[in-house]
Amino acid sequence: MSDETYNESEQRNNDIIKQACENEIIEPQLDDLSKDSTINPADEDSQFIYDGNAQRLICIGSNFDCIPQSIIDSFSLKTKSLDLSKNRFRLLTCIQNFPYLEELILDDNDLDDTHTIFPTLSNLHTLMLNKNRLQDIYKLVDQLRHAYPKLTHLSLLGNEACPYQISATNQISSNNTDLSTFAQNRLDEDYQRYRHLLIFRIPTLKFLDASEISSNERHIATQLGDILYSIVETKQSRSLSTNEEKRYEKRNNYTPLPKDTNKNQSRISVGKLPQKYSGEGSQGNKFVRDGDL
Repeated sequence: MSDETYNESEQRNNDIIKQACENEIIEPQLDDLSKDSTINPADEDSQFIYDGNAQRLICIGSNFDCIPQSIIDSFSLKTKSLDLSKNRFRLLTCIQNFPYLEELILDDNDLDDTHTIFPTLSNLHTLMLNKNRLQDIYKLVDQLRHAYPKLTHLSLLGNEACPYQISATNQISSNNTDLSTFAQNRLDEDYQRYRHLLIFRIPTLKFLDASEISSNERHIATQLGDILYSIVETKQSRSLSTNEEKRYEKRNNYTPLPKDTNKNQSRISVGKLPQKYSGEGSQGNKFVRDGDL
């Protein structure tokens, strides 16, 4: 990655962090286009801007959920950087038509664990997935490590899968300082564990979220990565065992007796009779007198 692209990625992540602190919406800024930039004249296609010098195709904030075929035909084989921020992309099938992509920006879309499958792009080194709906970090990591063997820059800020949280220290009251400090420390531990996991599973990474990966982080990730990953596999296996036990218990609760669904149906009851025996004979045998007992 060039220094210019590196600085752009770092600035984009810093903007996201600043937005979380100030609770404001930051509109993405388009780069200055070169003189030979191309704008497709069609109404739908005019939302896509191509910069020939940078080999960059941009479509920001246009509510697209797929790339028009005319754009694919015109630019797919000469695009190395694709920015589709602030759209509605969930399925990424159309992205596989851009085989030479090196940078893909999908910030603020509708990517999720259920519908989104990341296409294989052998040259991709930068992937921005900030502010989407990704939750399962383990499923995501397995997809990315196989789809992008040259991935060096990755950002997942604003997803549930990324435990990074912004702490506005100036808004913490004195009564809640200890609790807030404890909560922030816990979040910091979770985020560091998350970083170690990604560094271990995607060893080509050099930059993750808002910071560069240090040599110390990589060393720790090499030692602990497998352990962190096995913890989740153990939890998943325990969960599967619990589900199997529930299904087994349900099967063994079978009874041939009909279910009582008619509330007006007479039922067998046990209780005391209203009559009281008062005689000279035994209650057990009418031929035996009480005096004989």
